[in-house]
Formats: sequence, structure tokens, C-alpha cells
Amino acid sequence: MAKADVIYVNGYIYTADKQDTVCEAIAIKNGYIIATGSTQEINNQNYVDNQTTIYDLKGKTMMPGIIDSHLHTFWGGMQLSSCNLNYQSLTIDDTLAIIQQYLDKDSVNHNNHWLQVRGWLRQEILPVGTDITRFDLDRLNTSRPVILFSNDCHTLVANSIALEKFGLDKNTPEPTDGKIGRSADGELNGILEDAPAMRAFDSISKLTDEQAIHVAKLSQTELNEQGVTAVMDARITETQADAFLQLQKQDQLTIRLFGARELPPDDVSSIEDIPNVINKVKQFAARYDDKNWQPKPGIKVSHVKLFVDGVMQQPLMTARLLKPYNLADEKNRYGDLYYSIEMLDALILESSKAGFHPHMHTVGEGAIEVVLNAIEKMRNALPDADIRPSTAHNELSASHQFARYKKLNAGVVFSFQWAGCSSAMVEQYETLFGEERYHGLEAHGQYIDAGVHCAFGSDWPIDPLNEWYDFQIAMTRQIDSDHPRLNSDRNLTAKEVLRCATIGAAYILKQDEYIGSIEKGKFADLIILDRNPFTIAATDIQNVKVLTTIVGGKIVYQQDKSL
Repeated sequence: MAKADVIYVNGYIYTADKQDTVCEAIAIKNGYIIATGSTQEINNQNYVDNQTTIYDLKGKTMMPGIIDSHLHTFWGGMQLSSCNLNYQSLTIDDTLAIIQQYLDKDSVNHNNHWLQVRGWLRQEILPVGTDITRFDLDRLNTSRPVILFSNDCHTLVANSIALEKFGLDKNTPEPTDGKIGRSADGELNGILEDAPAMRAFDSISKLTDEQAIHVAKLSQTELNEQGVTAVMDARITETQADAFLQLQKQDQLTIRLFGARELPPDDVSSIEDIPNVINKVKQFAARYDDKNWQPKPGIKVSHVKLFVDGVMQQPLMTARLLKPYNLADEKNRYGDLYYSIEMLDALILESSKAGFHPHMHTVGEGAIEVVLNAIEKMRNALPDADIRPSTAHNELSASHQFARYKKLNAGVVFSFQWAGCSSAMVEQYETLFGEERYHGLEAHGQYIDAGVHCAFGSDWPIDPLNEWYDFQIAMTRQIDSDHPRLNSDRNLTAKEVLRCATIGAAYILKQDEYIGSIEKGKFADLIILDRNPFTIAATDIQNVKVLTTIVGGKIVYQQDKSL
């Protein structure tokens, strides 16, 4: 019998296997788990020799590493190193004051260097419903192009200098996949929504190789400290992939990086464009995919991303609904679809034929419905293909859709934290959707009860990276005791939440053969915690601290030096 390189004994080890087994000890060799069992079964001559390292967990909890299956890894790292409003609710004047302070201290950059302001959410401007425009940003004492890029990725506000550099003016035609804001006189007000915002941001997000590697290191360090061992970047680009590839070549990659390559509407103006677009995704994947998939962390591009609709909160209300928003002054507002039905059907089918798993941003039940219809057509055309389509967010679902997900073997990735709402947001939901539709908001439990494959994705940096706080919201459905509970669904249990963040996410990524649970033959991606999430109060989950993070048997983060 093979001797272990490392064994962990005397622990509470939650395996997340099909039986939710808890054991005391595990043995690891060459980055693989080679055995699980009691301390007596592992700590003996079958697995231990004089070369084996023995770690005594002393009763601490060990579990599989967290798999964050929808986030924007590199953007998170960029936010850590730029002007950051930290998600605060601020007035326009307070916002400008913080930006001006940053400008005054930022002596490193020249006067023509772009300033990207992050950690900002449009709906959090005070008073609620207020918009910041280029006319506000033009009050800043600077000659630099300045943008505010909302962390939901749906809004970008540019000052006049930035608009000029983007090549936008009052003669710019209105796009089909978003909006370019205008004043009453037709002049641009600096607000770009949805795809125009993303295109503008992408056009200026250029970094040197050295800067990009620095950003990649920042992001993986933040993730490892919270117990994340694998991620799926929901909009991977060459810059991001190149930076992480360099870390891999330098043996400094400490997360498993999965990527979804976006298929923007602008790239597929006709059905005839699809083969060329899919071929580009194949080339991208071939460039970065790790051909030797092993315990040592690598990169894999196995998904395509489709941004199907927008967001449902005011003032945007671009999430696609089945019935109109309840608005006194606008009776037929359904929100937006960024692809035609024909195009969506074709993209999901053709990407699936090519072996890529379609991953869709769907917020409203109208967007969910057209995606489910497309998945059904794909299943009929490819009945034997092991394609694992998934949708992210699903903030508003219709009651008939849970069973459809189960029947079509489609998965959903929850951003748990969105079930934590302010009183004002709860009132807005009640007004916008009415009593019947209100019960489809953040319907995590209803999906799980229907037997749907469910996963977790933090969506960082759209929201702060705070995995354990997100888990707590899934278990309480409220920000804290001073805020209302979103009573449209039941609370999740610790086991349900952690399965979403481990084996559930592994299934969505088609990686359940390798990661997501502590079982013989799988990679040793593990975390050690300072308390047991199964025995503490739900309101204490946010206080869980990760003591050690292990990827492929190698410690990549350690707070507790005694282990």
C-alpha cells in the first residue's frame, strides 16, 4: 500500500460526498487523496512511514475548498489597486470628494492617465434615484479622463474628457445592446448602460505584463485567504489568462482557474457569424488549457458566457420579465433581451456542439424562460452530450421554472448575498413585481427542493469578496438583525450552502471527477476552519475564519502556524 506524503488526523472532516460523510482523518500522496477514515485507520503503517508528515487537527473542521463558480477574478484584483469607493452609499458631493482626494494623492500617474473608480453602485447614490453624470465629474479638478464603473457592470459614467477619448458625441447612434444616456437637448450625459459600458471599460483596461501579473497575484491571495481553491471567471480575457498563465509557468498559481469566454451580441450580428465566433473560442481555449490536468493548479476554458438580460433594480430595470414591471407611468416595460430568440438558440446549440458549456447571465424570469427554451432545443438536438448549461443569478424566477431546470438537467449559480435587502429594496420589489411574483425572488430553497443542480458564485467584485458572509445570508435571508428578512423563500441549511460552494459548483464546472468533495482519487483541495459551521448559529457563519488553504496537497495560505 502506498505511503502518504501527508496525513491529517483527529479532525471533524466534512467530505461533501453523496452521503455527506464526516470522518476523522485523510491521507494525501502526490496531491491526491488516497484514503479517508478514522484516525486509527489512517495513522498506521499502512499509510505512514518516516517520510510522512502528520498534522493533528485537534478537533478542528476540515472541508473541501470553496469553488466560486461565478466571479470576475481579475477585475477584483484591479479594484484592490485603484480608487475604490468601497460600495458605500454616498451623495454626489461625497463621491466627488473621495475621488478628488485620490487624484490629489496619486502623484505616480501623469495627468493624461485614466482614473478608473471602482467599488461604486449606481443604485446606492443618495438620495435614492439620483444619477451622477459627466457634468458632475467635470467639476473635479483634473485634466485626466475619469470613469465610474459600476460594480454590477451595467453602468459606466464618464467625464467629458473620457467621452471624447471613447469617440462618443451627440451624433453617436443608439446601440441595440444597451443605452447611451442623453440630456433633454440630445447632448451626452456621460452615462453608458450595459454593453456600451462594458465595451468602453474594456477599451481602456490595458495593463503592462508586469502590472497584470501583480493584479493576478493580488486576486488569488485574497481568494485563498477566504478558502477559495477554484474559480470560474465569468468573462475571461487574454490579459487575465496571460497573467495567470505566467503565474502557472513560474509555479506561483494557487487557484484552479476556469474561464468562460464571452460571446457578445456585437460579435454575432448574424447566424452566419457563429461558426467563426465559436472557432475563436476554440483557439482561445487551446492557447490556455492545461493539457496535463493534475493536482497542481492549472487553467481550463470550458465555458462560453452569454449576457442575456440586465438588472431589475431601479432606475435600470433592464432584466427581462414575463409580465411587465408594475410602473404607474410605463405599462409595457418588460426589460431587455440582448440576443434575438433565433440567435440565442443558435449560440447555445453551436457552442454545445463544440463541447463548451453555455453559461448565461439571467436575472429576470423572462430571460430564464428563453434560455430554458433554448436549452430544451439543444437537448433535443444533442440527447447524449454531457453538456452542463447553467444560468447565473436568477434573481426572479417563475414557479414553473424549477421543474424545467430539473428536467433539462440545467444548473443555476446563486449569488447568495442578493437575498440580503434593505427595507427600501424590499419595498421596491413589492411594488415592481406584486405579491405573486414576489415569491420568486432569490428562490434558492425552491431550486434545491426541486432537485436542481445548484452552485454558488460570489460575483466579486460586483459585491465585496466575503464568502462566509454570503453563506450567512443564504441561511438567514437578511443583511443583519437590523434589516428585514426577504421572506420570499426559506432559509438554507449549512449543509445546503456548503454543498453549493463545493460539490455543486464542481458539477456545474464538470469537475466533480476531480474536486468538490474529499474522496479517494480526487485532488487534495482542502480548507481548515477555526469553528464548525454545522454546529454554530447561522448568525455566526460570517465569523468563520479560514486557518489553512490547501490546493493539490500544497499549503497556499496559512493563518494558524501551529498546524
